[in-house]
Amino acid sequence: MRQVCMGRLYIDKRFFAGSETRWVSFETDPRLKRTKNDIYGKCVPCIMNLYEQLSAGKTEIELGSAYNCWKIVVPVKSIDECTKFLSEFEKNIPDDMYIKGRFGSGDTSKKTKVIVFNTENETEKDLLYNALKECAAGLEPQPQVIYHKACADLYHELLGNWRQWSETATIKNPAMVKPIVERIRKVLYWEKDFAPTDPEKRK
Repeated sequence: MRQVCMGRLYIDKRFFAGSETRWVSFETDPRLKRTKNDIYGKCVPCIMNLYEQLSAGKTEIELGSAYNCWKIVVPVKSIDECTKFLSEFEKNIPDDMYIKGRFGSGDTSKKTKVIVFNTENETEKDLLYNALKECAAGLEPQPQVIYHKACADLYHELLGNWRQWSETATIKNPAMVKPIVERIRKVLYWEKDFAPTDPEKRK
């Protein structure tokens, strides 16, 4: 039976209906407002920025908002362990800390899952990372808590170690350009004849 957490963290209602997709969103706002706003306000523009530069044949990528986008990741063994960790974490969330993220996996063939927390800047990242480390230390087995910049499946294979990035990062692995362009098209559900700048066709 699924464990749930509905204290200060709110989980996408599809999860409780058993109709979630690969990823399940959670947030301290019951309507998941920031998550919904960020999809087209931040995430899609960020991905399109990368797509357009790769399609133009650029060898140096202007990261834009991706440079200041931090992900804190907690790998676990199952969906139930995701909700167990979140249930434990929400007991001690500071009152002034806004939380948003997702859990699950982008690869349905993997049994392991991850919890991904999103922050807007390095100061928020540090505060949340320390709070998550404290939570993890009280669990058995103790999960690992790590962090990185930007979406790993789009940027890391292409640009290499994120710790070495500047706001303009050089492509380290040109062989990954084509696969990542295709990956982006799949993420955004574009058909082959859809123009990337036409939002009406992506609805």
